[in-house]
Amino acid sequence: MARVLSAIVFLPILFSVLWFASPFWFVAIASAGILLGLYEYYALAKQGGQAQGMAAAVAILAAFYFGRHELIVAVIAALVIIELLVQLFSNADREDFGHVLPAAGLKTFGVLYVAVLGGYIVALAVVESPIPKLPAKLLTLFFIVVFAGDTGAYYTGRNFGRRKLAPRVSPGKTIEGLFGGLAGNVVAALTAHFTFFPELKIAYAIPLAIVMGLLGVVGDLCESMLKRGAKAKDAGNLIPGHGGLLDRLDSMLFNAPLLYYFYAFFLK
Repeated sequence: MARVLSAIVFLPILFSVLWFASPFWFVAIASAGILLGLYEYYALAKQGGQAQGMAAAVAILAAFYFGRHELIVAVIAALVIIELLVQLFSNADREDFGHVLPAAGLKTFGVLYVAVLGGYIVALAVVESPIPKLPAKLLTLFFIVVFAGDTGAYYTGRNFGRRKLAPRVSPGKTIEGLFGGLAGNVVAALTAHFTFFPELKIAYAIPLAIVMGLLGVVGDLCESMLKRGAKAKDAGNLIPGHGGLLDRLDSMLFNAPLLYYFYAFFLK
């Protein structure tokens, strides 16, 4: 019930900002969520010295916002160099360097995982198209497909789940829940087509929803794997019923690039 109540509170606010406010305000909210998610990742990884990673994340989100995607590679290159220099100078007087590679890798990977993938949510908010309100349509589709899949999987699995999907990674997930989630994904995409997004053809809507649903499950399992590796139940406790921001972002991070490139190839 806490999951549903959280959505009832947050989704109307999010949709109001998407449809009636300047894109800047949605980008500000999304960027804050992504940065909090990265902070939670670093807490899971038990890594201090997060300044360079957080600064790189801010720069990457700015590049997405201003449409300068080519600068993202430059930011990542700078992050790698700076992180290695930090490790070099902070460990110069040590005899054992066994921790350097894991520390540098964990910090850099966090930026790629959370900020680069999540940055496509920002990119979707500022797309330009002759289709009226396309950013709002794309992101509303994004959130309702993800939420409907999550809700369908949760309640189908809870009531009918018998066969475990990935018991060692996420014991609560079932094969029945997977199909219930995919059904929710498809219903949400078709609802979008018949209500606010007629430009999304049914021939595209159904396969897009299925791929989003499958990617969402994989993203969720990958984040569960990271939490198990860190011996943590949740990435945080900010959102009732969902844990932390990273727990809510898990399925979104894999889907944001997919939806952006779907727009680029089929709607641009």
